[in-house]
Amino acid sequence: MVEVHDGPPMDGFSVPLRLHNLLLALAGRIDDSALTEARELIARAHIDEAVELTTGTLIAGRIPVSSAEQRELALVLEMSRSDATLANDLLVDEAEPVSTHRFTGENAPEFGIAEALDRTLQVLPDVRSVHAVWRNTPAGSVPGALPQRVVLVELGPEGNPPAVAFRVDTALRRAGIHSVVEVSGPGVAHSEYHQAASAAASPAWVTGSTTSSSSSYRSEPVKPPAPVTSEPLAESGSRHSMRSSSTTTAPPEPVAPVVPIVSPPPAPEPPRKARSETRAERTADLTPAEVAQLRQALAEDPEKGREIAAGKPSMHEVVELPALDLDDPSLSERDRALLRELHAELAERERAEAAKMRLNGASRSGGDQRGWTAP
Repeated sequence: MVEVHDGPPMDGFSVPLRLHNLLLALAGRIDDSALTEARELIARAHIDEAVELTTGTLIAGRIPVSSAEQRELALVLEMSRSDATLANDLLVDEAEPVSTHRFTGENAPEFGIAEALDRTLQVLPDVRSVHAVWRNTPAGSVPGALPQRVVLVELGPEGNPPAVAFRVDTALRRAGIHSVVEVSGPGVAHSEYHQAASAAASPAWVTGSTTSSSSSYRSEPVKPPAPVTSEPLAESGSRHSMRSSSTTTAPPEPVAPVVPIVSPPPAPEPPRKARSETRAERTADLTPAEVAQLRQALAEDPEKGREIAAGKPSMHEVVELPALDLDDPSLSERDRALLRELHAELAERERAEAAKMRLNGASRSGGDQRGWTAP
């Protein structure tokens, strides 16, 4: 049985941070999916599930660990109120693990990472740098697809590695970037796996100052922002840096006082009889003789025809209906359109009158039949 009380004390690290640092040492030896899931459980404060998942993965895959790593796992199991005897089933090998992984910085592994982490890096404190690299070798007993993107994040003393690892991984997955996130804090020794990855990695984001937690996507100093003009400006550098500068230089807009607006009561709807008649209604009230006069007037004098259509003169005389001649050069386009409209309205009126006459005739014949009785 492993003696969990042997060895140095906590060394100032909390239980979640101790397990996070242990996962850093196991990176490259256990599966990427198990590594990511264990870190998410740590961020969600499920330390017991995270350490049991890590121990079970090592046991199931027969992955060798050192005696110091076995004691550390047993200690975390005990402090998280899990079964510390699970560490007895670990495969212990005192030989120094040799990293056989191959990394490359070709094919732009950092592409899209800065944009995907834009909002996240604004709220995470003391993030120093973000690098990315491709890993061309499998990891663990159940490896995933290759090549595998590895994102390396360096934090300062004010950062929280478990929380940063979870937030960065969530932001990258939301942007459709599948990767394994490795977050290192100060005072943690880098394994050969991380040293080889850092040597081939390409910078995706580097802070401009080692003491500031503000973010910028350029390693060189940020130039002062140009004065705001009416023309659109091309985006240069990081969107975060431009956003922060615009918020400090733009004066606050005055806020207008809120004045309650009382809307007047709606006006009563005018009676239907008082409603103004449309031109079609006025035309439909004309008799056939008046319509003939209107058409004659339009053919002879367009101005007089418009007055008759408006109902100004009294229609005493009835003239014969002239032949409709739309090709008359004396007629304007407006007069031709008015003639066509009047002819269409007249045809509609005639159809309505014919239908009315048929309906009246049918009703009268039906009434006669009902009123007749046998002598």
